[in-house]
Amino acid sequence: MRCLIVTMVMFTLFAYFPQTAAQEAPSEISSASQPHDPAVTNEIQDIQKGRLFIVGKNEGKNKEDFLFKMGERVHIKATGQVARKLKSELEQTGATRTPILLFDGIRMANLPSAISQLDDGNTLRFSFYLDRNSALKDSREAWDMLFKSKNEYVMPIEVTLAVSNELPLVVQSAHPFCFYVAPTSEILSIIAGALLILFVSYYLIANKTNMLRDQDTGYYSLGKSQMAFWGLLVVLAFVGVWILTGTMEYIPQQALILLGISGATGLSAILIGNSKKSGTQDGTVKEITALRQEEQNLKEQKEKNPAAIAQDNESQLTAISQKIAELSLQQGNPPQPVQSRGFWRDICDDGNGISFHRLQVVIWTLVLGTVFIGYVADGMSIPEFPETLLILMGISNLTYLGFKIPEKL
Repeated sequence: MRCLIVTMVMFTLFAYFPQTAAQEAPSEISSASQPHDPAVTNEIQDIQKGRLFIVGKNEGKNKEDFLFKMGERVHIKATGQVARKLKSELEQTGATRTPILLFDGIRMANLPSAISQLDDGNTLRFSFYLDRNSALKDSREAWDMLFKSKNEYVMPIEVTLAVSNELPLVVQSAHPFCFYVAPTSEILSIIAGALLILFVSYYLIANKTNMLRDQDTGYYSLGKSQMAFWGLLVVLAFVGVWILTGTMEYIPQQALILLGISGATGLSAILIGNSKKSGTQDGTVKEITALRQEEQNLKEQKEKNPAAIAQDNESQLTAISQKIAELSLQQGNPPQPVQSRGFWRDICDDGNGISFHRLQVVIWTLVLGTVFIGYVADGMSIPEFPETLLILMGISNLTYLGFKIPEKL
């Protein structure tokens, strides 16, 4: 009996343990085969969830491959769930669905773009052409806002992709995404060269020609000097931006108004000077006519009764004749231009010393000129001055013209 019981127990144990070992072995193998590397785990999760990232130039291994400039294309790739979500948003009906690129949260309007599908639509590739269209207000304002928000010419930027105004997604990058218009050394060289040309050209015009001088007096004209300053400034800014960006910069209406104000001031100053000169000549003619009439009366009296003409009347007749000769000579030979007192004194002096109305025009011209140069150097575009500044400039110039009327020739 004991032998029978021992045999049954042994049989039961051998029948149980092989099944338990068979059930536990696959669990151990499965556990050993799973990866424990966090990087591999994250990569698997990224593939499942999807990614949105910038495709670097060349192989995208170096930081220089993520440095883009105006006129280049930026490629953005979306995979997995991100690609499917973007595709679904783009395919929605009832509204215009276009991909929009945002730089530091600024909507870069009117960028030419294209979309291509890869892997049967599981991967989307967005392509944006970095272009500042100066003819479109939205494009100009977006780029101007971006440039003014940065203190350097090579700008690190956070890139965001959206569909119209929906679904803004931050775009990842293996290296920091950076944008620039032109190399820093090239920009600084163009700015320095433009300023040098401005000063040298203005100096030569002022000292080697008579373009800025009043024809009648020989003094430097404030109106002509202001007109030449703004004309040179706008031309050099236009050419400098064209060299750097390769595009013809939009000249805003405010800049044209500014040129118009300076041009109208110069023209009005000439007209006022000619009017005063004409008035002086008319007065001379009237004075000669009156003296000749008086001379004729004295001569008639002398012919009628020579004995009655006193010595004083004879002296008066001689003085009148001399005065007529002097005025006639002056009328036929206008006075020669006087020697200039110096550029700054000429444009600030009204004949009685430094005048505030002239000095005010000079100060505001220099202030706005400095702001103009700083804006062009910082934003790579010609600034649009506020209307209040233009009105202030116009008031200053009108005040100058008003006070010029009673000034000495």
